[in-house]
Amino acid sequence: MKLKIWLLALSFLWLVSGAWAITITVDGDLSDWGLNTSSFGENSNDWDPNIPGVFVFQEDWVGNNGYLEPGYGGQKYDVEAILATFDAENLYIAIATGFPQVGTEWDAGDISLDIGNDGTWDYAVVVSNYVDGSENRGLNLGGVYEVDSWRDVYYSSHGVSNPFRMENGSYIGGGSLAYSDDPDHSFSRFFIEVAIPLDLIDWSSDHIAKIHWTMECGNDYGEVVAHTPEPATYMLLGVGLFLTAIFIRKQRKA
Repeated sequence: MKLKIWLLALSFLWLVSGAWAITITVDGDLSDWGLNTSSFGENSNDWDPNIPGVFVFQEDWVGNNGYLEPGYGGQKYDVEAILATFDAENLYIAIATGFPQVGTEWDAGDISLDIGNDGTWDYAVVVSNYVDGSENRGLNLGGVYEVDSWRDVYYSSHGVSNPFRMENGSYIGGGSLAYSDDPDHSFSRFFIEVAIPLDLIDWSSDHIAKIHWTMECGNDYGEVVAHTPEPATYMLLGVGLFLTAIFIRKQRKA
């Protein structure tokens, strides 16, 4: 009987651990996402770590003449992957792209969030303050903004890549941001990593977030839908852990 209860407890703890399969540090290193990018080439990489609770978009290819869809530009404009996951406090996002934070004729876009996946982009996370080559946007890097209006990408023919950046909005709090050059390769690749405190977002009854990122020209873009944690999930996990502790204590007394 004792063995059965111990096995039950261990099984439950194993299931609980799957709810937080990884621990993320926002530092621009994707190894904590379960990825070893040192062996990745320019194209056709597998950005899916196959970890429960990690949601993945990947479209790592460049076509003839640098075609990306909807535009051109090759590796320097490729949005290779977007990954998203969460813990009890934050929504984490990682983006792999050939596009730098600064130093091009185009600007890096904000990370856009559509809460509820209902077609309305609600929040922006600022990853660059550069406008036309100068750092004069004056916003909080890593800041989360509730958006009133958006800017579209430069080319109207690239409308599928919209939105590009927040045009007007209100600052609601700070997140964490890293925008780093990939140290393992000489070709253009950068990692954007953010942590967004869950309590900054009005989840209402919707625990789904569509995540979008592009650059000013809109040559390429990426989107992924992540299922963020519901309060009931934590309640059930807490009750389960409490009952497991009671079982173990009773067995020790017996």
